Amino acid sequence: MSPELERLLEAYHEKRTCPPGEKTQRAASFERLLSEACALKPGVSRDEILNALARRYAEFRQQRLKAQRDRLSRLR
Repeated sequence: MSPELERLLEAYHEKRTCPPGEKTQRAASFERLLSEACALKPGVSRDEILNALARRYAEFRQQRLKAQRDRLSRLR
């Protein structure tokens, strides 16, 4: 996974899971990274990038949950 995609996925995750008081800041960070991604791919629409991101987010989320479970099991 490219570092840019990983940062975008992380920002998307933080936007979705942050406390209500942080929503505005997290959404702005995500939008900035999304705008940068759109600029790097001039032939690809914003919606296409968002659709691709949604597909990759499921994998990203599963990997994060697995890593959390692994860390917790090592603590026991």
